[in-house]
Amino acid sequence: MISPRRRLVAASILLVLEAVAFALFVTESVTGAIAAVGFTCVSLWVHVVLHECGHLVVAKLLRLPVIAVRIAPFTGWRSEVSVRPAPSATALPLRMVLFYLGGPMANLCTATVLGTATALTSTALTRVALLGAALCAALLGVVNLIPGISPRSDGRNLLRWLLTPTATRAALRAGYYQEEVSRTLRAIARGEVDDGRLGDPVRGGNDPRLALAAFQRRWSTGHAQSAGDLIADAERLAALARADSTDPMAAAAIGQVLTVQFGLWYLHAAVVNGSPVEHQEVLEISELAQLAFHVQPHMLSARVAMSLAHLLNQRPEDARSLLLDIRPGVDPPDLCSVAFLLRAIAECYLGNHADADTLIRAAGGDYQQLAQVVAAIQAADPVPPLFALAPMANT
Repeated sequence: MISPRRRLVAASILLVLEAVAFALFVTESVTGAIAAVGFTCVSLWVHVVLHECGHLVVAKLLRLPVIAVRIAPFTGWRSEVSVRPAPSATALPLRMVLFYLGGPMANLCTATVLGTATALTSTALTRVALLGAALCAALLGVVNLIPGISPRSDGRNLLRWLLTPTATRAALRAGYYQEEVSRTLRAIARGEVDDGRLGDPVRGGNDPRLALAAFQRRWSTGHAQSAGDLIADAERLAALARADSTDPMAAAAIGQVLTVQFGLWYLHAAVVNGSPVEHQEVLEISELAQLAFHVQPHMLSARVAMSLAHLLNQRPEDARSLLLDIRPGVDPPDLCSVAFLLRAIAECYLGNHADADTLIRAAGGDYQQLAQVVAAIQAADPVPPLFALAPMANT
């Protein structure tokens, strides 16, 4: 069976040969035909550059924050201009639509200019070269506007912002939130395992620490695979943590990671989506948090995990008591910020809004999405029912 890459190479070669044959027919010169086709092929690289420049210029004009520019045609890497707008930015759907139109419109304008130049020249060789370059530009612009070509195509992103702007904005906000969750997880498990030894997705029987590190690497962005795959991997990790053969320290590390990963998302789902966590999930989170807390009760990472479990059980007093002794400058900064914000949630439920304000300021601005979740809880009257009530054994 022929691989897709080989089919693409074969189709490209066939297309070039057909272009040479057409150019030979028009120019009646082998050298001229090859030169015209060569110019057309080289122009494709120029059109890719112009395409990304179109995105970049629009991003700058609309003041969309640009975080990466990569132009790498013919290397196997995707050429792209990446922007990171704030989810609450003014007129964001319109600005994003214009941003995604910038690249294709640059190609179509270039095709128009080249087509006009073709009609103005009298030399057959020049006319064929310009016509080929114009066709390449037009094809690149049109293909990028077709929604089904790629899940990251300009056309698909255009449709998302045009047809479902509210959901797309919510997905953008969720992506920012997951990045904050991932930063917290990296602070918890930093230096646990050499990345060079990591395997692929979690499998039963793997070394628990390697399995944990592979889980974190695989799900570092939160968008690589489906939610079902994430839950399945987490369940296998949880089984490793509960196994009698697992070292207590490794079990504690797994418990911390899973509690923080899912606990913070349960918090977001309850406040933003109005979907409180179910009782069974509360019990599972509590069990995992206790694995970590019993082994390292004085570590901030274990206390953060345990405080999340207490919040899930509607026990803000216990959550608050675990986070009274936060040591900025000693504990990892990311964990300190998250601990301040979790304690602010506890203070909101205890009615101490002035203390919650102080804690939000102490957390700084590095966790803006989580701080907005906390502010939403603080502003609610009455405070939203975040999680199902469930008894939990004292620790």
